[in-house]
Amino acid sequence: MEKSTASKGTRKLAAAAIFALCLAVVLGIAGCGSSTSSSTNASSASASASSAASSSASASSETVQFTDSAGRTVEVPANIERVAITGPISQMCMLTLAPEKLVGLSNELSGAEIKYLATDVSNLPVLGQIYGGKGDFNKEAVANADPQIVIDIGEAKKTIVEDLDGIQESIGIPCVHIEATYNTYDQAYQQLGELLGVQDRAKVLADYCTSVVKTTDEAIAGVPDTDRVKVAYLLGDSGLNAMAKGSFQATVVDAIADNVAVIENPGGSGLGSETSFEQIALWDPRMIVFAPGSIFDTVGDDASWQTLSAISGKNYYAVPGEPYNWISSPPGVNQVLGYQWFAHLCYPDKFKDSIEDMAKGYYKTFYNYEMSDTEVATLLENSIPKQ
Repeated sequence: MEKSTASKGTRKLAAAAIFALCLAVVLGIAGCGSSTSSSTNASSASASASSAASSSASASSETVQFTDSAGRTVEVPANIERVAITGPISQMCMLTLAPEKLVGLSNELSGAEIKYLATDVSNLPVLGQIYGGKGDFNKEAVANADPQIVIDIGEAKKTIVEDLDGIQESIGIPCVHIEATYNTYDQAYQQLGELLGVQDRAKVLADYCTSVVKTTDEAIAGVPDTDRVKVAYLLGDSGLNAMAKGSFQATVVDAIADNVAVIENPGGSGLGSETSFEQIALWDPRMIVFAPGSIFDTVGDDASWQTLSAISGKNYYAVPGEPYNWISSPPGVNQVLGYQWFAHLCYPDKFKDSIEDMAKGYYKTFYNYEMSDTEVATLLENSIPKQ
């Protein structure tokens, strides 16, 4: 019995040892599996992160083909966040559309510009402009600002293709031109919206331009050429520079009225064409509009100027100048506002809304700026008929 009891005890011990060994093996296998699983998961996560980074890099380097208004097909980034500009007109458009994307300015902002802008970009570097009196476009500064694209907006100069191709080759950054005139800014904004991925904001501005130009054109369509107001648009310290008929700067005046300043070979400068008082007297305009900073304040007391029908008849006005001259210098999107103002001034009986309401609507749409009645009255003090 004792022998038998000892044998049973031995068998129990052996069985326990075998169970313990099997359990250890099972746990070891599980441990190895867990380690392998963790390693696999880590590798999978690393691969996913690598794939995401690669995808992000690919997205940032993705490009598309863009055909600009000069007929140039340019490879541009699909996602554009950093924009350089070539001049004042381009700057004006970008300040109303997507100021947050600018990496620099073409010229320093005035106090009036800063007042109306919803986004303060006054601390951006000044990069200069390609055209105009300055011609100080700093290619090195542009390259240092690291834009993804350089945008030129406005009139297509005769050398636009060579100019933009040269800049693009020199700094290695794509350059595009988008043509824009007072009556095509709706199209310009649509193109810019697609190019820069800001379609919603672009649509607001484009719809406004389409509406006001259409409404203005329809209102004055019935005015025969013989009844168009005979106007001179005068500039300069002495008021003896005229914006000549047919010049790019005079497009608003030419479209609305009979511009009497017929000058051979008119220049495109914002300073107008130099003339003489004798010539202005021969033209004898029935209305005169003086550019901001000209001699509006003094002509009413000047005996010579009083001989002109427009002055003696008190049918002369100052072009509003905040934040820009409304009809020229530069001939940018400010002309959309000036087009309405000038048409209201020349043919007030053709419109139901007031110049004051029109101005408020423009500043709200383009600058998100709510003009008070006092601000409007001050701005238009010399720009509307006296009651």
